[in-house]
Amino acid sequence: MKRLVLAAVLALALTTAAFAGVQDFGSFTVDVPAGWTAEQDGETVGIVKNDNTASMSITVDSTEGATIKELADAFVEALNGRNLKAEGGSYTFEMTNANGVDSKAFLSGEDGKYALIVVTGLENAQGEISAIINSLQEK
Repeated sequence: MKRLVLAAVLALALTTAAFAGVQDFGSFTVDVPAGWTAEQDGETVGIVKNDNTASMSITVDSTEGATIKELADAFVEALNGRNLKAEGGSYTFEMTNANGVDSKAFLSGEDGKYALIVVTGLENAQGEISAIINSLQEK
């Protein structure tokens, strides 16, 4: 019986660790809260709340010699963005995603790399999204 209980506790611990906690995506780590799922596709990590009420994507990549302003202009054009605003050395803009839902994008960079974060459903999970963004650590 002790083995069965120990096996069940171990399985629960491993399941919890697989779905919540700090995850490593190569160039950065981020804390993915319980109830959210993260998947990497190339340089972009999609993090989705399991009930699909909120999501975000984080892309970290080389600027390939472009300035952050040039990248901001290119992303606004490619993503049909609007209301591009400079905030210090960073930029924000709004866009409508492929599902017709409004999203907010944040772009910053330094040392030849940029980070683009696109958030959808902020109003549905503001605390969780803020915690995810605040946990982002470049490696």
